Amino acid sequence: MRRPRRPACSKPQRTLLAGLASLVLLSGCAAQADSPDDVTLVMADSFPQTHPLALGGTNELIDTLQSDEAKALGIDLEYYANGQLGDQKDMVSILRSGVADIAPVSPAYVGPELQLSNIGDLPGYVGNAHAGASAIMDLLDDDGILYRTEWKPRGIRALWAASIPHYEAMTANIQVTEPSDMAGATIRSTGGAADRAVDFVGAAGVSMPLGEMYEAISRGTVDGTLASPVSVASYRLGEVLDYSTNGARLGAFTVTYAVSIDTWDQLNDQQREFITQASATAQKGAATQVEKAQIKGLNQMKDEGVEFHDVTDEERGMWNKMVEPVIDGWSHDLEERGLPAAEVVEDYETAIARYDNDEPTAE
Repeated sequence: MRRPRRPACSKPQRTLLAGLASLVLLSGCAAQADSPDDVTLVMADSFPQTHPLALGGTNELIDTLQSDEAKALGIDLEYYANGQLGDQKDMVSILRSGVADIAPVSPAYVGPELQLSNIGDLPGYVGNAHAGASAIMDLLDDDGILYRTEWKPRGIRALWAASIPHYEAMTANIQVTEPSDMAGATIRSTGGAADRAVDFVGAAGVSMPLGEMYEAISRGTVDGTLASPVSVASYRLGEVLDYSTNGARLGAFTVTYAVSIDTWDQLNDQQREFITQASATAQKGAATQVEKAQIKGLNQMKDEGVEFHDVTDEERGMWNKMVEPVIDGWSHDLEERGLPAAEVVEDYETAIARYDNDEPTAE
């Protein structure tokens, strides 16, 4: 929802706003707009500002939307990090209800609302963070099939996307060098599309936060997880893991920072152009930071004693044989529900091919 420019709130007021997210629009900080085009945008976030997505993307966007240049265009921003306005599963509702104007939307967490958009998390596709983000954004532009079928009907549109790829099979005691090695193992999955990969290899899927994995592996409750070194390193899981694949392409995690269409339509052309350019910069920066975090995470896991199996070119076909039926099953099931999944697959594969060799710098 479009909001008039508001004066800065005191610390107690900000605390009250964070604690009472549903009352953000009714807070006592509101004042008359300085001009008809002045707007204060409320941005919700579910990631800490130390996360790679924030270091390269979100923080840059915040700085830009709170800059003097933004203020000269009548734009101001209020930012609420770490789920202060709601959980990841609530972000579409938060945007639709007007509690926030901008928020991260992750298809893996919102269940049936964005089933087709979950294609960005399927195994076998994303080779680097830039390709994953750019490809999904192609399908979310005004003519894109995901925007037309899922996002526009829900009153939201994409500003920029981020992809955390390099999902690998990470295990204790069981070394995975081919998909069949996971048969019978208890493997944590991220949910959504990733569950299909776990089921296909005959593993028992377990849903739990990554932060609980250290204890679960230590106790032998689970044998391992599908995850990216980008995330695993933060929890020092390398201390309890023994093995990991490298290059298996077992999926990704996609998050798209979205804006309410009602808010977007009420901005003037200059404001929209300014936010579009800032979003493109954020997307590029986030991809670069994710790739840097990937290298750092791999090195940390190696230092912690994890043994890696590098998937060779000869082995690639074996892993592709695993992911192809997973993708086909995903598409078939959604087509059975009347959703154009086959068209989404075709468009996404075209987009991935366009960007897959265009990798961000990760020195």
